[in-house]
Amino acid sequence: MTRGRWIVRGLLLFVLAFTNLNDIWSPDVLPNALFAWTVIRERNVDYDEFTVEGAPPPRPPARGGFLDREAYFFRACGVSTATAPPKAVRSPGGPPAPGPRDHVCSVFPPGMAVLALPFFAPFVLAGVFPDDLGLLIRVGHVAAAFFEVLATLLLWSVLRRFTSARWSLVLVLLYFLATSVRTVSSQALWQHPGVHLAVASALWLTLHEDLVPLRRELLAGAALGLGAIVRQTTGLVALGLSGFRPLRLVVVLIGAGMAAAPLLVYDDLAFGSALEQGYGVKPFDTPLSTGLSGLLVSPSRGLFVYTPYLVFAFWALARAWRWPGEVARRLRSLSLVWLATLLLYATYTEWWGGRVFGARFLDDLAPILFAALGWGTGVGLLRSRRSRVVFAALAAWSLVIFNAAALVYDQSWDTARGINFDPSPLFSWTDPQWLAVLAALPAGGSRVIAAGLLSMLVVALFLRLELRALRPEGSAD
Repeated sequence: MTRGRWIVRGLLLFVLAFTNLNDIWSPDVLPNALFAWTVIRERNVDYDEFTVEGAPPPRPPARGGFLDREAYFFRACGVSTATAPPKAVRSPGGPPAPGPRDHVCSVFPPGMAVLALPFFAPFVLAGVFPDDLGLLIRVGHVAAAFFEVLATLLLWSVLRRFTSARWSLVLVLLYFLATSVRTVSSQALWQHPGVHLAVASALWLTLHEDLVPLRRELLAGAALGLGAIVRQTTGLVALGLSGFRPLRLVVVLIGAGMAAAPLLVYDDLAFGSALEQGYGVKPFDTPLSTGLSGLLVSPSRGLFVYTPYLVFAFWALARAWRWPGEVARRLRSLSLVWLATLLLYATYTEWWGGRVFGARFLDDLAPILFAALGWGTGVGLLRSRRSRVVFAALAAWSLVIFNAAALVYDQSWDTARGINFDPSPLFSWTDPQWLAVLAALPAGGSRVIAAGLLSMLVVALFLRLELRALRPEGSAD
């Protein structure tokens, strides 16, 4: 396949990340956006210059503080000297708020902020002060969409190794449109784009039917180590990438360890200890049954509620346990990583992932499930007409709710029900999140109509170009 065709694919996917005409963001993304200013202009990693004591004024003074230093996404750089409880609400188990004389750091690892730095650097160098929330959101949107598109293209290349071009096209569109990729992770500077890129890169380097050279194992480990700088749990994938081969596991872990080493340097610089990390001592005290039911089948966070067609991915992973071949072997070990990640988040005190649409934490490993789907279709998983009909019906449901959310979701459902303080509404079948999103579509008016038409136009052009290239179907990439 020509390089030009991949560029066109990437451009169309990138445009598709913007045709929803809907800004979705969270205060979570602010430290990642502001990182460029503090590193380039201040040459440090603290956010003191952007903060004020107490709630910020309605109109911040020019080039002055505009964020509450006690906000939940900030912490003291080092040990907090605060002697009074914070006025701002903070997440359970998180680090204490900074004291009046403490430097202020982000609670999040710096990986996504570093990835986004080239996108914000021109504004920093131009002397723009970052108190324009619209600027931070929209530049962050561009950065997030860019990295999600890269991850999608890598995943697409992986899928073509196992299955036909038509099935690869179907699965890529489902990955982009029927998961949280277009709805959430391509929209703002959350950590998901960086995690997806790291995992997709590792799969691209290693998922071959031929045994890959050890240097590819090393590079795959390095990709996951860099992913751990974005979100530490990404490093868990390194444990399952080698297909139960001790030598290859060691090589992957060496790569991951070397690439993740800058995180230790950052932690020492920001917090005064290489063994410190920003999140604090988060409890893992959720009853396992509650966390599992919440993550898998709850009406407002369940993986099988939002993406029920992924049951076929687990069918493929189960089939891999009794199937020969190098890819099946790696999928077996990766399935254990997915299970371990599920159990980890099922006991996490904030298992639902805050205000978000869909199964946020489990979506980080979506590239693994889609690689399993691609391999599964290649070995006949969806050979029967009945299985294809069921798959299509389940996928259609996900397409409807995720694309509705891409047009209108604004976190108001989560906020109104206070799910960050009481997650019980997430289990209500009489008031599910997705139903509120569907009901909000008519209120979107002309903006929703325009966004829907633009999205369909881009998808139609995308399909036209791809299907034209498949007559007759070309060889594997």
